[in-house]
Amino acid sequence: MRAVILAAGYGTRLEQDLRNDCSGQFSHLIGVPKPLLPIGSCPLITHWIQAFDQTREIRSIVVVVNDLHKKLYEKWRETLPKKVEIVSDGSCSNDERSGAVACMLVGMQQCNEDTIFVAGDTLLKKNFSLGALIDKFKVLRQQEPGTCLVLSAPVSEENVSKHGILEVEDSGRVTRFLEKPPSSITSSRLQCPCFYIISSESLRHLKNFLEETREKPLNVRDATGLFIAKLIHQAPVYAYHVERRYDVGGLRSYVECNQEFISECH
Repeated sequence: MRAVILAAGYGTRLEQDLRNDCSGQFSHLIGVPKPLLPIGSCPLITHWIQAFDQTREIRSIVVVVNDLHKKLYEKWRETLPKKVEIVSDGSCSNDERSGAVACMLVGMQQCNEDTIFVAGDTLLKKNFSLGALIDKFKVLRQQEPGTCLVLSAPVSEENVSKHGILEVEDSGRVTRFLEKPPSSITSSRLQCPCFYIISSESLRHLKNFLEETREKPLNVRDATGLFIAKLIHQAPVYAYHVERRYDVGGLRSYVECNQEFISECH
């Protein structure tokens, strides 16, 4: 199994928040990619490396970055005891970005093995068990070849329209994915963080999705949820519930995530 961390974004909203912050308290973070932001005792992305390092099933880790920030990630990699491969999507600006789904394919590097994809600006609580999630995936995959597993997390009523929403059967199977829907059109209050285990048999659907949408505007093929929305009709997709997901989108969410991880370390 390989793990692919998607870190090629440009964090435009956070960058704007930092430049507009009058306190000056966070000015040292200007220009720092979100996955490299300090969270608790280490960069956000390092929390994932530590989790992957403790899981015997994961044999390789790939971080997909952009050309603008590649040197920063290469410097970060020098601090790690574990081998991590860094590859670029080739873009140098937000306008040139290839999109998150395309970065998933870049991270695969033509390999056909069960793959964990995780957004580099997402974190889960420190008590999250990656091993338990992988064990659940293995059981489901044995029952139904091609099975994929995605995360679900609670979302408040007022934030439904800000997230990809899952509708899930009692069995845990996902029946529908809605990209940032009005709360009035679904009773589900489960968001879908960008953390997926895609089985080797189902990786072809990722390639097909990109091929089918390559001539379409970026907004039709950028967000990873757009791929999941199609995948649930092509392969068995199940949800694994977690109690909390941190999404470091802007300065407010960064401060909240950092403070909670600092408190958990004490």
